[in-house]
Formats: sequence, C-alpha cells, structure tokens
Amino acid sequence: MTTGQGAPTDGQPDGAQIAHGGGSGGTGGRIRIVTDSLAWIPDDLVRQHRLTVVPLHIHFGEQQFTETVDLTNQEFYARLREGGTLPKTSAPSPGEFLDAYRRVAAEADAILSVHFTSKMSATYQSAEIAAAQLREERPDVRIETIDTLQAAMAEGIVAIRAAEDATRGLSFDEVVAGARALVRKSHVYLTVETLEYLQKGGRIGRAQAFLGGLLQIRPVMTVQDGIITPLARERTMTRALDRIVQLIADYAQGRPLGHACVLHALAEDAARRVARQLEERFTIQRPIIFSEIGPVIGTYVGPGALGVTFHCD
Repeated sequence: MTTGQGAPTDGQPDGAQIAHGGGSGGTGGRIRIVTDSLAWIPDDLVRQHRLTVVPLHIHFGEQQFTETVDLTNQEFYARLREGGTLPKTSAPSPGEFLDAYRRVAAEADAILSVHFTSKMSATYQSAEIAAAQLREERPDVRIETIDTLQAAMAEGIVAIRAAEDATRGLSFDEVVAGARALVRKSHVYLTVETLEYLQKGGRIGRAQAFLGGLLQIRPVMTVQDGIITPLARERTMTRALDRIVQLIADYAQGRPLGHACVLHALAEDAARRVARQLEERFTIQRPIIFSEIGPVIGTYVGPGALGVTFHCD
C-alpha cells in the first residue's frame, strides 16, 4: 500500500533522468509531467515518477500558507476546528506556473500539465495562461494542459499514468492521448461528516439538494462534469462507506480496478477499513494508494471526510 501525506513542489531527485518518449507524432525527446497539489499524490510517487507539483495557497485572515510547503495537515485541521471564519484558498498564479514550466523546460522537450477541475478552482486557468506564455518564449518545447474535471487522485492517477507512458517510450502525442482517455474513466466517491464546509465554501454544487433534509445524514457524493454531485444519503458513516464500496462494485461489474486510492481527513482508521474492503472485494492492478486530504480540499470537505478514487481500464 502506497502512503503519503502530500507532494513536494518538485519530484526531480538530484541527478535524475527525465523520461524519454519516442515514436511518431511526438517530440521524440524528453517528456515531463506537471500537476498541482490538489492531486495529493503521495511523496514517494512524486519522486518515483519525477513529477513537478505546483502548490495552492490557504489564507487564515492575513496569514498565507502554501499547501505541502509551510502548513502541515495536522496544523491546518487544528486551526479549522477552532471555528471562526472559514479560511480562503487561492490557486497558483500564472507566474508560479510559468516559473515551474521554465524550470522543467530547461531539461525537457515536451510538458504535459494535468489539473484539478476548472469548475471548482482557477488552477487550470492559471496553467493555461502560463502555457501560452511558455509557447511564446520556448517554441521548441511542446506543452499541453489537461482539465481533468476531477479531484484528488482521480486527477493524480492521470499524471502518474502519463509519466509511466513517457517512461515506456511513448511519443508525446501518445502520452497526451492516453491521459485524455483516462480522464474519462477516473472517478471519485466521497462522504463527509457535514455539508457545512461545502456550503460555506461555495463548492456544494448539486449536493445543495441534501440541505434542509435530515440533520444527521452522511451524504455520498461524486464529482460529475467537474462539480460535486449527490448520489445517496445514509444514516451513519459506516453505511456511507459501505455504499461507496457497493457503488464501485456496481460500476466495475466484475472488471479489475486500474487503481484505487483511499483518502481521508483525520479519519485514518475508517480509511484503512475501507482499504481492506477494497482489497478483499476487487482485483486491483496496482498497490492501493493511501493519502490524506490536504488543506485546500479540506477547507471544503472538513475533518472526517473520506473518499475513494478508482478507474477501470
């Protein structure tokens, strides 16, 4: 089981080689993958796949922190539970993305930048602006951006698979095509202890329909068409988690899972129980990824949230 708290801003170890792509229709050269911290790819996978991660920001009043850099998950949730005004979040600026692209372009012939849904964050728009600038500065370097319309490791697995494809020697066009195909297969199911944080943060989406109903419910939701969408409501967290596992089974219809990631916000025991259920019930083609939900997504889902991302090839 792969575990990790978060992702550093650059997964390039000293002296590491860039993934080389070959074949027709591409650069025939070195390919690098960039993503954002909302993917919450564990540190070991960031290093293994030499990913570059551009982090988002959290604001408590006048104090600004950078996710994965100067605010731990434990510190963040302790402050969140203190109550008061909900923290604000902000996407990386185009300048921050451009700085990352310039660093990567110094060692690469092509860059694929994979991002969180544009319908809940300005991250993708910042990446697009920076990519356009890089194309002007470095016409010799190809760069493409992808809006996954997804969140967390439903986004992160697209970046990981793209890096794997580049390492296998696929051309840049093939890497991009594979990533776009996987976007359509990647899913997330999640539950939260309360809809309060989604409502206050303005990210509640179609789950607004759950408000005004039963007070003690555990909603089961997904990200569909880039926004939060309700699927079911349960009386207890245990039943909500069981429903998530059943929803995955209903979707998979006996097919193996190409990946499974269990992510949580201060709900490690429950997350490990769900991971065991997944291992017992499904054939999973790679080790289960186990990750925490970081401050930016945590601002909107709150402590106690738990989700599963997966896809079927």
